[in-house]
Amino acid sequence: MDTISILIELTLLFLSLVISFVLYPIWINFVYRFQMGEEVRTDGPKTHLQKVGTPTMGGLVFVFTVALITILLNRSRTQTIFPLFVACIGGLLGIFEDFTKVYRRSGLPSFLEYHLGKISKGLNILRIKNRFVFKPWQNFKEFWRVLGSSKESGIQTYQKFLFQALTGIFVAYWVYFKLGWDYLWFPLLGNIHIGIFYPIFIFLLFIVILNSVAFTDGLDGLTGGLSLAAFIAFWVISGTLGYKSLAGFCATFIGALIPFLYFNIFPARIFMGNVGSHVLGSVFAVLAIVLHREIAFLIIGMPFLVDGISSPLQQLSVKLTGKRLFRMAPIHHHFELLGWHETKVTLRFILFGIFFAFAGIFVAFM
Repeated sequence: MDTISILIELTLLFLSLVISFVLYPIWINFVYRFQMGEEVRTDGPKTHLQKVGTPTMGGLVFVFTVALITILLNRSRTQTIFPLFVACIGGLLGIFEDFTKVYRRSGLPSFLEYHLGKISKGLNILRIKNRFVFKPWQNFKEFWRVLGSSKESGIQTYQKFLFQALTGIFVAYWVYFKLGWDYLWFPLLGNIHIGIFYPIFIFLLFIVILNSVAFTDGLDGLTGGLSLAAFIAFWVISGTLGYKSLAGFCATFIGALIPFLYFNIFPARIFMGNVGSHVLGSVFAVLAIVLHREIAFLIIGMPFLVDGISSPLQQLSVKLTGKRLFRMAPIHHHFELLGWHETKVTLRFILFGIFFAFAGIFVAFM
């Protein structure tokens, strides 16, 4: 990385930090005023009950900041537009989830459930006439119900997965058919062409990363801290590989996340919300794809992946065997129930995140 590029990237970082720091107090006062608070799981650690009503959708600020700076100062058709576009799609789903949670009594969820109910009623009539066609659909819904439908919002797990799947299909289609990529980079081996299996892998990777980041967002400062470490790793990798616009993009995200962490560390004044976690998951997936370092991200994002996979594993274990793998899932709650204070869990996860970020950088250049 040359000196000029580093100075430009640091300028983007400082600019996004200042804008984000100015906007957060304004947004926090706004969400407090209109009581846009988060609900807390009643089956979770009892210490979390004091968080009821803490404002959510804090991710909107760093998303807006990054989008503004990228469009005005770091717009690149070949590097930054694609991840920004996919991030916005993920953010839209997150906003919808957040609003259905915040405004459950405002009529929005009822409106959704009413229209989905009409559709379901029509489907039930058709199902009676053709059970063979609709049996797979019922099995699909049951599978996602087992993994854990949330009652906090007006949309169920299988409905969220359908939205995510459409985005994942778009990403896989774009990189395979539009960009012509069909290879994965492996440490020590280089590029390995896998043909039609590449878009399948990309689709699965996108879904796994998106949901892993969302599951990890459960403790004050946890997802923000892990994301900061991951973006620093991507910053180093993109700059070293010559992706200067992507390096600036990562630096912009780092600057925008620092003020969020300032207000999100224990005890949090604002939560990230689904809008933030969905954007972060989408960006991580696309950065790994564009940099052709998908395998390296499996190392960088290890804390996300381990925490994320613990929840569906817990659900499947309870369903199949009646026994729990952990005291509570995701696994960060397991450590809380072992007696660790929330801040200890968060800091230790972040330390592991920093270690795996360095390990991922090492793997990315092997």
